[in-house]
Amino acid sequence: MKLTRFLPMLLFIVIFYGIAISFSIIFKSKFYLMNFMIIGTAIALGVGLWPVLPKIKKDLARRLSQILVGSYMFFGLGFGLIYIIFGYVIPENMQIEGFFFYLFAGLFQAGVIHYCIAKIIGTFIFGRMWCGWTCWTAAVLDLLPYKKPSPRISKKFEFIRYAVFAVSLAIVIVLIVAFNINQEKLGGLIDLTSRMKTVTPKYDNFFMLPEFWWFISGNIIYFSVGIMLAFLLKDNRAFCKYVCPITLFLKTGSRFSLLKIKTYKHLCTGCKLCEKNCPMNIEITGYVDQGKRILSTECILCNNCVRSCPKEALKLTAGLDCGFKELINRRNKK
Repeated sequence: MKLTRFLPMLLFIVIFYGIAISFSIIFKSKFYLMNFMIIGTAIALGVGLWPVLPKIKKDLARRLSQILVGSYMFFGLGFGLIYIIFGYVIPENMQIEGFFFYLFAGLFQAGVIHYCIAKIIGTFIFGRMWCGWTCWTAAVLDLLPYKKPSPRISKKFEFIRYAVFAVSLAIVIVLIVAFNINQEKLGGLIDLTSRMKTVTPKYDNFFMLPEFWWFISGNIIYFSVGIMLAFLLKDNRAFCKYVCPITLFLKTGSRFSLLKIKTYKHLCTGCKLCEKNCPMNIEITGYVDQGKRILSTECILCNNCVRSCPKEALKLTAGLDCGFKELINRRNKK
């Protein structure tokens, strides 16, 4: 087995461990060392298993990464359980509204760090790999029965996510300006030692923490809408395509991302198994015919196309390119 297949795994380890060490030194906190090493190791484990597993089981590597990272983000950070080792529990709203609250409050906490690295800056390197390998919402939606989605409905429905983004931002602004609801009023912690001296409000349990309820409520809405759309449209990833507001961050950088799927036209037989197994309905053969890498900002680097191709005409590579025309399979496409 070629050692070059493990370069992506080594890349993740170097980047995340580098961030972990740098942040821990700069901010003088062991939390950053622990946080980024956990995330980096979880992703690297999935990416590293990919070349080892047989083709029919390769997707298990991605699912492993999804579960490990998603669980850590949801329970470790969202519920604040990772802070138990420091003697307290402090939930952090990892939803987009939480990001806005932290941002406007000028707080450089887990929510802001997460969005900056995974969903804004990181997309210029890894594209929308967050959606394919680490998102806790998608980890649940991918368990639903529609593994091979129907073609997308009209493009106009994709603007729903822009509306959700605007509404989320507007809600935060209204709460801050009109009701003086800021991060200090939403924040709080549970002191497990009963000896902490802090200006942050203390509570006795999760159910008393305002931020905990904000995070849970947002996730209940996301999961409910995502599952409903999946069954309605027979598409596990319908939520990602039409509703998820995070895609506005992700699509911008992913247009220029270093990691993309390369196509090899001379190997392609036109069987279109890649398109049939693409959860995002990308017209992959269109990029093959043009001899280009898959430039669609809808690509989540799940590698379903790579493992589905019987001729190995697709491969994850690093390079410099960008594209502005989306090739998407839609219903009643002329």
